[in-house]
Amino acid sequence: KKGSSFVPAGQSTQMIVGATGESDYEIVHVAEALYKNFDLKRVFYSAFVNTTGDPLLPATKEGPPLLREHRLYQADFLLRFYQFKADEIINADNPFLNVQVDPKCNWALNHLEYFPVEVQTADYHTLLRIPGVGVKSARRIMAARRLGKLDYTSLKKFGVVLKRAMYFITCGGKTMVPLRMNERFILTNLLGLRERLPAAVTGEDRYEQLSLLDIYPQGEMEVIGQRRRVR
Repeated sequence: KKGSSFVPAGQSTQMIVGATGESDYEIVHVAEALYKNFDLKRVFYSAFVNTTGDPLLPATKEGPPLLREHRLYQADFLLRFYQFKADEIINADNPFLNVQVDPKCNWALNHLEYFPVEVQTADYHTLLRIPGVGVKSARRIMAARRLGKLDYTSLKKFGVVLKRAMYFITCGGKTMVPLRMNERFILTNLLGLRERLPAAVTGEDRYEQLSLLDIYPQGEMEVIGQRRRVR
């Protein structure tokens, strides 16, 4: 009889970002190895915060590396859902993720030879490589093509982020805007977009490490202490 599996829902781990000198290149490759070799369900990333102010711990003069944490999560999604390999996302010559644009846009800008992609004929793997095209929208495109021709209005309905994707695609042989397959031209336009970043990264929400006093008011903490003494 086969025994019950350990942690049936799957195992996960967490990496603290910025506490030591590891590069993003090392972190992404370790994450890839954990997914492949140990079948982990999820790797979490947490920006290092010196909560105690201990001088023996690394100093974070510019605050927690929240944008770096965010880019690592984006790279992790490319590994898990978008069929990317770690070596495609980042390399030893440039060991840190680009903070200006997300990892998929960065890959596309470095591989303009693959673009523009014709969405009417591209396979699923190629669709996933297009900035602004997610897993669901790629599947919707694949399904809709069996029924008829696509246009930019239908792509928007499928969830494609056209303000990002339009620099990398054609639809029925037509571009949405006049295109120049030039890295500087596309990057300049992408940087003009407002990227949706977590509130903690943009400063709209102050990043704090929770303590027990944040979870339990002082009165409840006293009650908990009394219960422990009774036991």
